[in-house]
Amino acid sequence: MTELPDFAALQNSVKPEDFAEDPLPGWAGVATLFGAPSARADELDVGPDGWAVSGIPFDATASSRPGAAEGPRAVRQASLVFASYLRSLGEWKMLDTRTGDTFRYVAPRVADVGDLHIYPTDTVRTFQAVATESQRLARSAPHLIFLNGDHSTTFPTFAGFRAARTEAGQSRIGFVNIDHHFDFGNTSVLHGPLYHGSNSRRISELPGMRPEDIAFVGVGDVTKYDQFQGLRERGFHVVPGAAIRRDGAAVALRQVVERLGEQCDTVYVSLDIDVLDSASATGTGHVTMGGIAGGELLDVYEALRALPVGALDVAEIAPRYDPSGSTPQIAAHLLFNFLFRTGTAPSGLAPWAAENAQEAR
Repeated sequence: MTELPDFAALQNSVKPEDFAEDPLPGWAGVATLFGAPSARADELDVGPDGWAVSGIPFDATASSRPGAAEGPRAVRQASLVFASYLRSLGEWKMLDTRTGDTFRYVAPRVADVGDLHIYPTDTVRTFQAVATESQRLARSAPHLIFLNGDHSTTFPTFAGFRAARTEAGQSRIGFVNIDHHFDFGNTSVLHGPLYHGSNSRRISELPGMRPEDIAFVGVGDVTKYDQFQGLRERGFHVVPGAAIRRDGAAVALRQVVERLGEQCDTVYVSLDIDVLDSASATGTGHVTMGGIAGGELLDVYEALRALPVGALDVAEIAPRYDPSGSTPQIAAHLLFNFLFRTGTAPSGLAPWAAENAQEAR
């Protein structure tokens, strides 16, 4: 029989400080976004360039498969796998072998204030609370991340963010909706005028919002012909998923990025995870056929970096439909790259650079 080591001697040979800087595995640790410190909303301080994170675990307007209320917690848990990246890779120049670009990981200050108040059987009171608390956060932090439940909650998070920014003198707030659908419905027999399919319409109706400051990116589902024509005629920007697949995100989004960048003081970017084909992201309430691919969505976020983004949200992540856990991981990956990648530039290396194509053969 193998002799056991003297555990008491082993224990006494180390101090707690010896382990303090070691990373935890991705399933361990306090589930805040990327392991960020938790903070009270009324004591928030992330500096001039930081981000405040909050969750809205509400899915009472689901029409097909409920479960998005579980999304904020799942994204936080999934994000912990990235928590050690900044420490282990932050000092290195990195190469993205998918695109051929170089970049570095640099961390702004991030604080997680937990979840905002929701009332599962009272949509109006939920929206009232979420808009009011979002406005308070936007007064205290320069950038916001909302981990939303069903997509209806983007209406109050945007409304609160916009109210704070207009108070601060920013008159034009842009809105980019990355979604397989327009979410421009007026009312639902099940839920009335506030539901997951009306959030973009409700946002467009806020006083002072202009169609030319709103973009729909990645749309690919069927829609009413007259509605589509009406949106285009009124000046809304529409970038179908088919255009992203055909031309690439940088080309497909160039005009939108230029226009919103010129017109808007700040921009709110909302992601419904069902913009991805369900083969990529099964954990959502709406099964999507013909959605864009994961790499294309990464490219969409890279193109949107050129905008003065003041807030991001991710919505409709329902982890119960994805036992693999990949759907919340996708959301966490997108947020991590958007927040922490800096200094992206072409590497000039073969085989990505055209001038080196011959050398690569």
